[in-house]
Amino acid sequence: MRSFLMLLLFLPSLAMASATDDLLARLHDLHSLSGGFQQTVQDQGGNRLQNASGEMTVARGNRFYWHTSQPYDQVVVSDGKQVWVYDKDLQQVVIKSLSTDLGKTPALLFGGNPAAVAKAFTIKELDRRHGEVTFRLEPKAKDPLFDTLDVTFKGQLPLSMRLQDALGQITVIDFQHLTLNATPAAGRFHFDPPQGTDIIRQQ
Repeated sequence: MRSFLMLLLFLPSLAMASATDDLLARLHDLHSLSGGFQQTVQDQGGNRLQNASGEMTVARGNRFYWHTSQPYDQVVVSDGKQVWVYDKDLQQVVIKSLSTDLGKTPALLFGGNPAAVAKAFTIKELDRRHGEVTFRLEPKAKDPLFDTLDVTFKGQLPLSMRLQDALGQITVIDFQHLTLNATPAAGRFHFDPPQGTDIIRQQ
């Protein structure tokens, strides 16, 4: 009887460890990821606030390229040390140091150090069906940009991310036509502002 009770007591922690190990194993084999995305933002009541689409590339070393083409044209690029945020309509680029806080930069889930994910989040398995598995990540740090981040995989392929903030606003990013572990194009993670662009540097 005692051993059975001990098993019941330890089942939650064993499940958590298993979910963490499962997610980290998938991230460990993911060195780069590129493709398209569709993004929707909803308020707490489920009303759609925004639709966006574009293309993205992320790679190990905290590097990413995120180009939103609809409904506005914006490019966000990181070389692992700094970030360029370019708004074509405003003809303005903001340059700032990259925050490696995963609770503030969710793109680093795929491009950062997998070992850092377990330190930054409490991880559990949320759902598993039809060959897909969804993990829920809850930031451990104070004042994150989101309360929960759900990421769904099919095998080694990420299918979607779902972020919910403290106000109940939900952002869903569906990935499309993804390519895993291809060598990114040269210069992909550097941005040269077009001539005439206003440059704003932030600490």
